[in-house]
Amino acid sequence: MAIKATGETMNREFTNEDGEVIVSSSANVGINTIGTMTLTLLDAQKIKDSETIVEELKALIDDVLAMSDKYLN
Repeated sequence: MAIKATGETMNREFTNEDGEVIVSSSANVGINTIGTMTLTLLDAQKIKDSETIVEELKALIDDVLAMSDKYLN
């Protein structure tokens, strides 16, 4: 009998000040499964030039950790 994984998925896109998507992300967490977090960096120069991306990515990590905390023993 297979064990059903219980959890959540979060997908986000991050834009620069010009409204261009420069990073996309996907996170999966849960019980009876491996948690994953994937960042796709779309344009290195635009990421470097962005004034807000560092804080937004830090907030993403905090959100993923909070989401995964619900599934820890």
